[in-house]
Amino acid sequence: MKNKNKPRVIIIIGTCNQDNLLINCLNSLKKTNYNNYKILLVDDSGRDIGKKLKKYFRFDLIVTEGYIGQSKLWNRAIEKSLKEDFDYVFLLDDDTEILDGNWLSELVKVGESSPKIGILGPRVVFSNGGLQWAKKYAKEPLAIKEIGDVIGCCFLIKKSVIDKVGFFDEKFSPAYGEESDFCFRASKRGFKLMYVGKTKIMHYGGATTKKVFNEKLWFYKKRHAIRLEWLNFNLIKILRYSIIHVGSAIFDKNPLAKLNLLVKAYKENIENLKEIKAKRYERKKWTLKKGK
Repeated sequence: MKNKNKPRVIIIIGTCNQDNLLINCLNSLKKTNYNNYKILLVDDSGRDIGKKLKKYFRFDLIVTEGYIGQSKLWNRAIEKSLKEDFDYVFLLDDDTEILDGNWLSELVKVGESSPKIGILGPRVVFSNGGLQWAKKYAKEPLAIKEIGDVIGCCFLIKKSVIDKVGFFDEKFSPAYGEESDFCFRASKRGFKLMYVGKTKIMHYGGATTKKVFNEKLWFYKKRHAIRLEWLNFNLIKILRYSIIHVGSAIFDKNPLAKLNLLVKAYKENIENLKEIKAKRYERKKWTLKKGK
């Protein structure tokens, strides 16, 4: 699927033991009418489902040693992609479904409209058609506008962003927070993040994470939310979110257990405080340069 007149896109799909959802996702991609893309599948289960599916679909394949998590699998795929000639990478979860043929054309069209645009996300809906992401755009679901964050289940990244921002932060492994952190870093580097409501993708939501570490879900969300806040927010905002974290634990049906997990989440971030402070300092320099 090559066309020298159009930017080349590598679609990266991460999957882990979600065979039926993955097959549905790959089938839906056949609707795509953009003719300059390739698919790179990352099998994070370690059991190589790709060999079986290669009989029915065209894609390159990476097989991990067994669940390594979102940021690591994305980094591994991006690193492989850097050896090829591409203009964009599109990160896509296996529990998504393409709903219209023009989706990639619309995203690339907006991306090419300005060199300052770095990351783009489509309208993301539930299986019942309800808006899943960016509910504040419910009154303007078809809008194209600059935003502060892009949902991680499906977003398009220009190569120039990767060149300046680097890879995903693997401290967010196995999941949650890595896409928001990447977006904040891109923004501090001077790139715009765009919501493209003219095209939509269905997301079934969290199928892999619920299956892989259901009992640890709350802990990972809190640990990574704290890291995200400490890396990117000012002190007042960090304190505000800290109150929210404590409140969510206290008002849980099992508050003692949740408070213990929250303490553990803070403790692990404190252990990384030196590294977090160094990254905050680097990002502050980016922001100062952007303001000049």
